[in-house]
Amino acid sequence: MNLIYIFLAVLMFGFMICVHELGHFFAARLTRIPVKEFAIGFGPQIASWNSKKHETKFFLRLIPMGGYCMFYGEDDIHKKEQDDPRALSNFHPAKRLITVLMGPVMNIVLAFAVALVLYAFQGVPVVTGPFQTVVTSINADSPADAAGMKVGDKITQINGIMVEDNLSEILDAQAEKAEAPIAITVERGQGENKREENLFITPLYSKEDNRYLMGILVNISAPTELKKGSIGEYVQAAFKLCVAAGGAIINALRGLITTGEGFNELSGVVGVTDAIVRQSQSASFMVFPSMLILISINLGIVNLFPFPGLDGSRILFLLYEWLRGKPAKNEAYIHAAGMVILFGFIIFITLRDILRLF
Repeated sequence: MNLIYIFLAVLMFGFMICVHELGHFFAARLTRIPVKEFAIGFGPQIASWNSKKHETKFFLRLIPMGGYCMFYGEDDIHKKEQDDPRALSNFHPAKRLITVLMGPVMNIVLAFAVALVLYAFQGVPVVTGPFQTVVTSINADSPADAAGMKVGDKITQINGIMVEDNLSEILDAQAEKAEAPIAITVERGQGENKREENLFITPLYSKEDNRYLMGILVNISAPTELKKGSIGEYVQAAFKLCVAAGGAIINALRGLITTGEGFNELSGVVGVTDAIVRQSQSASFMVFPSMLILISINLGIVNLFPFPGLDGSRILFLLYEWLRGKPAKNEAYIHAAGMVILFGFIIFITLRDILRLF
């Protein structure tokens, strides 16, 4: 069974990458930019065919881990194809911008489409009870640690205000006007040992996060039921899910870049595949669409990050060329250097994932 889950996880990754590359491909068709090669999969060739009309070579390859869309003269460091009228650089920056942008956009569209189908199949989650804010982690020597907060505490009130799914908003509002430590009411223990305690905490303001922090991680949840709804409700629920997932990914990226937070938890294909397999054992095959939504949005947003070699960097260079009327110098070398760094980072993360398995 594990082998089946691993194979499905690999196919899922390959499918997402293919959708990304198809975004580039169909945008190129739309803008009449010739595509040199388009491949599904990597590694040894299984089949190939040529499109004489569009001068494109198509490949089906053995390893189902994605694919690629190659343009004439793309990243042509040695300028061997610069005189070819089909070369990518000979087309207007606006056309190239659309072609580059559609890769990440298609990943986000894929996530939305899967979420929409999932809600239409399962129903829309409806909250049936109050939200609970439970402490899952406490930083050492943080304000919460100093006040005696414990993992498992349920935060119910801040200065007498009931806490539901709005912990940060209430904390910021109370901390801004507080002249003394803030009273945090927590529910602690289970069954007959359940009791309420008041903790007095002075949150610290974080300029990086632009909010007050106690030094804790919480899990905010509420009991829900899945109910059938209208098409509009499915669309709204899918949109909210994608926005929430995108916001979480952006916040994680910001923390990773500014403070290095979460670096030790970073995983590559091996680590994510292992996580999917472990979750599949308890949640069956339904874990795959949920993971696809999250990872596809992740792939789209990360590709828009302006690091050399990624689509976001290419977009910046295209905007520069469009505004200045001429391409930036050494763009191909910059992208090539970025790809070397990215591949090195991927190899490092993959090796770390493999070591963690053992």
